[in-house]
Amino acid sequence: MDFALFPLRNPGLISIPVGFLLAWAGSVLDRRQPGGADYTKTEIRVLTGAGTGRHDG
Repeated sequence: MDFALFPLRNPGLISIPVGFLLAWAGSVLDRRQPGGADYTKTEIRVLTGAGTGRHDG
């Protein structure tokens, strides 16, 4: 017997929207304190390479 919950040729029609919905729900329901690296300090390190430990010379 052939059985499919969603008899579709392209499972992305269901799995992609469900994935986005679950990702959104996970980010909204996350109870951890906001934190992480300060954006300004991170941007300076990315643009200048400061603090990477590499020395030109």
